[in-house]
Amino acid sequence: MGGLLMNRFYRLQYFAAICCLVFLPLSLFAQNATPESVEFSVPKNIFFTGEKVWIQASAYQNDKPSTSQVLYVELLNRENQSVYLSKFLLEKGELFHFLEIPKDIPSDHYLLRVFTRISPLVDLEKGLKQQFVTIFNPKIPPAIAEDHPGFFENLPTSDADLSLSKPLAKAGEELSIRSNAFKESTKLFVKVYNPYLKESGGLSSSAIYAGQAQGEFLPELFGHIVAAQIDPRTVDTTKVYFLSVHGRESALYTDRPDEKGKLYFDIGGLKHWDFMIAQADQNGDMLDFEFLSPAVRTEFASGFSFPELKISPNDQPFLQDLLISIGVQTFYTEKYEQEPIPVVTGFVADRTFLLDDYTRFESVETVIKEYVPMVSVRTRQGKKEFRSVNEFGNTFTGNPLMLVDGMPVFDSDQLAAFNPKNFEKLEVLSRVFYLNDQRYEGVMSFSSYQSNVGGFPLPTNAFFKQTPGIQVPVQLEQETFGGSSINRGDFRSVLFWSNDPKASKLNGDALNLKTPDLSLPFEVELLENGKVIRRAYFMVQSPD
Repeated sequence: MGGLLMNRFYRLQYFAAICCLVFLPLSLFAQNATPESVEFSVPKNIFFTGEKVWIQASAYQNDKPSTSQVLYVELLNRENQSVYLSKFLLEKGELFHFLEIPKDIPSDHYLLRVFTRISPLVDLEKGLKQQFVTIFNPKIPPAIAEDHPGFFENLPTSDADLSLSKPLAKAGEELSIRSNAFKESTKLFVKVYNPYLKESGGLSSSAIYAGQAQGEFLPELFGHIVAAQIDPRTVDTTKVYFLSVHGRESALYTDRPDEKGKLYFDIGGLKHWDFMIAQADQNGDMLDFEFLSPAVRTEFASGFSFPELKISPNDQPFLQDLLISIGVQTFYTEKYEQEPIPVVTGFVADRTFLLDDYTRFESVETVIKEYVPMVSVRTRQGKKEFRSVNEFGNTFTGNPLMLVDGMPVFDSDQLAAFNPKNFEKLEVLSRVFYLNDQRYEGVMSFSSYQSNVGGFPLPTNAFFKQTPGIQVPVQLEQETFGGSSINRGDFRSVLFWSNDPKASKLNGDALNLKTPDLSLPFEVELLENGKVIRRAYFMVQSPD
């Protein structure tokens, strides 16, 4: 277990940092908050399901890194439904990572959009950026249109000031791109041409959305905030709710709902988790509980629509070669050393038992009786109960706080009978322990080998949600989107992307590239201040 994170401790820090929220309504504070300017770039705009979409993004306030710690990337379908949402850690306002396209979404055009938890609420135009991307799912193909001429024969006209040494190149040949507009401040994309989208650039939020973005103003200054809702008609503001998050790191948080039924669990510095489990105190009823998405809600303007996606039998060679390109592997490492917000631990054990150091028994009850002198087990009215024994030999009168990888366990009988074969260690605190305003007579905390509760049954009324934690920054091991160092087996669909941190800068008036072993059309885009200023096109043909 990564530790018991005291949610109210984080919330005190959180509200101290934005203390004016105590005096101002959230809507008024949002109007007076400093706008966040969000930008992003992806190397191409046509993909297959399961493919990695590399993304470079940033969030700034007045030319300084945003105070927000988390950036969200979302895929929206033509019905205005979110089909993918992932959260990424910002590093000094910057992000370089990838999103992995879900394998179950149908072939279509989607809106790829980027924002922080508050940026669209403060300034919709600056704080919500998006562009169309085309995604193909071989198992759920798009509609079939009538035959049309091959795309290779109808490439658009290139701009005169972006010249190519070979508008029709053989696979594996060197290609030279020249322009007098090349300079370090310009960005260059050399990518597979997407014939299904006429508009390849960013779309203005004010042009495609009606009204303002809707959502709660929750600045994420320390990490991700999990919001939840209790039915206001049945809300009990004295009731305690527990949220445990599980994965590479696991931790426990608590909160009580406000008068409107809102719950806020500030995850703070924790990043690596795979799923969450919400419970009410003593395994109470959770029928009126739901998690709230951190994504903002928008409505499309009446004149805005998605382009239609149709393919023709003539497109088969193009799509087959494009499908081959998704097998190109990009090597990267996660930057684990970048952990700006520490995980605060609210539980320090009196003693830790590494269970592999002892003979394994088939029940927790036997393990406690044999090896753990500061916890006793007794039977009352046919039910097993645990009692902590303090340093003076006095026995408490109630169960300790019982945890499995941070998940509270309220059924002591079930825990006593459980086989702890997948539990790695037991941490025991034999003193009074306070978790926020809750008082417990000791703590008995089991940790599994995989931080996945070790096969312990999910409590009957628990609310389970599988959702990954914050994706921490990564760094590429080598230049991926550029260069000409690949000798054979070259199946790249992106030949150059200036946003690759390891890509060479545009110095001089020429850039030399090696063409891949694929028969694909390519598009060259030169951007300045985020706007395309030049375009050119060329075709690569296989040697045979």
